[in-house]
Amino acid sequence: MKNTRRDFLGLGFQASVTAALTPFVPYLSSRAAAQPQGTGPTRLMLLMTSNGSVPNEYWPMGNDADYTFKPNSITDPLTPYKSKLIFPRGMKRPRGGGGGHESAFRTMWTGAGQTGSGGGFGGYAKGASIDQLIAKQLPMGQTTFPSLQFGVQHDGPGANPTVLTVMTYSAPGQPLAPESNPYTMFQRLMLGSGDAPTGLTKEQLEKTRVRRKSVLDLVRAELTTLEKRIDRSDRVKLQQHTDGISSIEKRLNNPMNPTGGGNGVKVGAIRPGIDLKANESFPELLGIQNSLAVAALASDRTRVLSMQWSRSFSQVRHTWVGVNSEHHTLSHKTSATDQMHKFNIERWYAQRMAELYRQMDSIPEGNGTLLDNMMLIYCNDLTEGSAHSVSPPICQIAGKGGGKLKSGRLVDASSYDFTQLLVTAAHVMGVNSINVVGELGKPGDIPALRA
Repeated sequence: MKNTRRDFLGLGFQASVTAALTPFVPYLSSRAAAQPQGTGPTRLMLLMTSNGSVPNEYWPMGNDADYTFKPNSITDPLTPYKSKLIFPRGMKRPRGGGGGHESAFRTMWTGAGQTGSGGGFGGYAKGASIDQLIAKQLPMGQTTFPSLQFGVQHDGPGANPTVLTVMTYSAPGQPLAPESNPYTMFQRLMLGSGDAPTGLTKEQLEKTRVRRKSVLDLVRAELTTLEKRIDRSDRVKLQQHTDGISSIEKRLNNPMNPTGGGNGVKVGAIRPGIDLKANESFPELLGIQNSLAVAALASDRTRVLSMQWSRSFSQVRHTWVGVNSEHHTLSHKTSATDQMHKFNIERWYAQRMAELYRQMDSIPEGNGTLLDNMMLIYCNDLTEGSAHSVSPPICQIAGKGGGKLKSGRLVDASSYDFTQLLVTAAHVMGVNSINVVGELGKPGDIPALRA
């Protein structure tokens, strides 16, 4: 691998030991400070939710840098990160092929219509998604994984269990299914890949579980040696990162978790691990997947990542905010009570976004933070669920793109297309050869978003 931590730090570890350390070592601030711009690498993350929003409660007020969040609105929980957000309002978003949900979802990140075959109604997208277009153009060997696809119960109940469960594509008609099992994703991040293994084995990981120990125990001696060779600020960052991994592992591997009763389960009874299919597990799984994604980015395991909070046509029941109806079913209802329930769901997701941004913003990198070096694009697959509309898209951008984005603004983007936002992402990531995304896309980026 090029520019490995072993090269940078000048460590005398054996190659296999250094590889084993990779998941546990964040992108060190001293390394970032040594770069020409004093920043860490620029990363891209695509994030989605589904079934539409309540548009008049989503958008901030004001104009450009003078924007503010409407008190107690959907996006009000994002106030602490106002200076690191961009709300591009008014864009048009193309859709391709048949199906109210299919035509929106297959096109969202691809700008492409349908293949007409495979994947159920309407077929898969006939173009690659922007994350994959970018990943294929980045220099090989920079990271262990060219890209990672995370999900949270993406394979849950709903219509069309193929096209509506996958949002990214490696090529026309070639969907990339996200990984919604955090146990599997944790193991993948710890073991690496066939081309770039970490040096740890499945057997070692399994033994740590059986003994109720941490995977950190497998590399603790090497971590101790590393700590002696880096400055204080990086030691703090290293400790913060390993504490985060330990916290994730404890949440995954606790073999007995108390329940709160209900459904015939006695209060104080215990259940093994996390039920990956249970509706009530959704918030816990979302939190763990977010933390795993941040850990993967912080340790430079990948620089391109996608995250599905459920799926298009999601039928998650958000009982934790007092909503017992299936999400998609609710999205087609329009009474005042139903609108209130939609609002509560959307605000809950905004609170989860705020938590994700907080995690990213708490990780120092050179002159800024991980969030400063991100371009995170969030988009709901629909604008209003009852109408199956997609324009103007419910979206936002988080992060400063390593200084390439002019953040802290509400931007009038009504003369632009959503696919031009995707082109902007390519240019922020340094892939200037991409000037249009999909056959439905419009050429060019959005200059108003650039610093």
